[in-house]
Formats: sequence, structure tokens, C-alpha cells
Amino acid sequence: MQLTQTDQEVHTERIEQHIIGDIKGGKPGPIMIAVAGMHGNEATGVDAILRVIEMLEPIRHEMHGRFVGLKGNLSALRQNMRFVEEDMNRLWVTSILDKIRRTPYEALSTIDRREVKELLTILDPIVYGKEEVIYIDLHTFSGKGGMFSITPHEERHVELLSQLKVPLIFGIQHTLIGTSMEYVEDAGHVGFAFETGTHGTKDAEENAYAGLLILLVSSGLVSANKLPEFGHYYAYLMEKVQGLPHKVDFHYKHIIEEGDQFIMNPGFSNFDRVKKGDWLANDRHGKILAQSDGYLLMPLYQQQGNDGFFIVRDCE
Repeated sequence: MQLTQTDQEVHTERIEQHIIGDIKGGKPGPIMIAVAGMHGNEATGVDAILRVIEMLEPIRHEMHGRFVGLKGNLSALRQNMRFVEEDMNRLWVTSILDKIRRTPYEALSTIDRREVKELLTILDPIVYGKEEVIYIDLHTFSGKGGMFSITPHEERHVELLSQLKVPLIFGIQHTLIGTSMEYVEDAGHVGFAFETGTHGTKDAEENAYAGLLILLVSSGLVSANKLPEFGHYYAYLMEKVQGLPHKVDFHYKHIIEEGDQFIMNPGFSNFDRVKKGDWLANDRHGKILAQSDGYLLMPLYQQQGNDGFFIVRDCE
């Protein structure tokens, strides 16, 4: 993908603002990309990535591969909003990406599409290059409760993510059309979302940092003995995931439509057990009841977003 000459001249500085850091190791290996702030009210991952960059810089010559840290939606991050005009993390559909690539920057219909065009300038040469890519889309959530990863149920994804010991959620990605992990997977690489905790909390940042350290080691980019903090953060994360299910399947999503006036009942957290018929939320038509037994996931406690909550079940 190439920008026009005018786009390149005008927007080079803007594109560079997406790059938190780019550490090229002294030895061959995969390219790990960590993106934070794809939703602008989910900024804690940016600080976690910055800490990883600072940790890797002195040992870059010992690295096998490359680590790239990126900010997602700069405009939304500045305003602490999920998105400005449309959800940036629902735009990574092949046909929409093709249109964004072909459309001049100033002619794009929303700010969020311009953000995607800027990121594609960085990502396309890597994702469509020759090296193996591991793509981590860092997110946080509006409720409380345990961290988890959204991933395809494929052997190479499961093998890598099993090292984290966080719950693996299979199937939800098929209901979240147009995520950036889909773009990476379609190119033949490993891509997944890591939901690290509640928006804006220190726990979410610590969870993201710990998870990235473990993924760096388990993917072979860095040896554990090169990271003085590895043992501490490995033990930290293992304690955090105690009592959480390891592998679950998507079962149900409550979709919020325009005008619904959806309000989640207070007090719910990730992985709370619910039974069919439990009263979970309200909209202008009345009570919203659980449609099945299972674990509650991502109850919505913010204004923006159209996913009210999910229900997942233990893998059979």
C-alpha cells in the first residue's frame, strides 16, 4: 500500500506519532506487534508497551526478532473516547481497507478511517512481508473481573496463549466483524486480543506488562534469563488468573440497537456465573434476561459501544 506523494509529505509526522517504539533485535526471529488504544478510552496498554520498549532497549542485541509498539486511535485517545465518529476496531474488513487505501487521506469520510490509513502505512509492509508476525491488540473493559484473550481456536494460537494461563475465549471474534486481529489473521499470521482489566486502572497496566513479558519469552524473542523482572511478573500473573476458567466458547451476545436505552444492572463482573432467566439489564422495552446459563463476559458500563454483554460456556 502506498500513499500519494502529498499524503506522505503532509502526514509523515502524524504517522510517526503512532509508533511507541520499534526495537530490532540482533538475531533473526518473529516480529511481535503490540497495539494499544485502538479504542481511545483504553489507554493503559500504551504505558505498558512503553515499559516493554524501555526494558528491551538495553538488550536489543540479545533479541531474536523485532518488537513494534503502536498507538491505535490517536484522535480518540486525546479525547478519552472509544471512537470519534465510528468504531475504528470494526473497520478492518477487506473491502473497507481496500477503499481506505484507495481514497485520498482528506477525502476519507471519518477521522477514524484516517487513523486506519495511517496505521496501514506502518502495518502493511510488516503484515505482508516475509517474517512471521505475532499481533497483540491490547484492550480493557468497562466492568470489573478477570482478564482474558479473544482468539481463534487454532493450534498455533492456543499453544502460544496457553503460556499466559488467562482464559481463552473462542468464537467471539466471529461476532466482532472488522477487528484488526482479523486483518492480521487473514494475512496468515497469529493475531489475538488481550483484554487486561478495567479501563484506566493500574491493574490493567500491570496485567498488560506481565502478559507482554511472558509472550516475549514464550514466542522466543527474548530469553527469560535476560529479563530480571520475569519471575516476579510470571508469579504475579499466575496469581491473578487463579480460579478463572481456562478455555470457554462463545454462546450469546446481547446487541444494542439505536434507541434501545440499554442500562446494565450494576455489580456484574467478568466470569460471574449466570443462569437462564437472571435479570441482567434493562432497555426501553423492559427487563433483559439471560438467555442461557454460563459465564457473563464484558458487561457494558459505558455510553459508547453496541455490545451489551456476552455469555460464554466451558468448552465441551
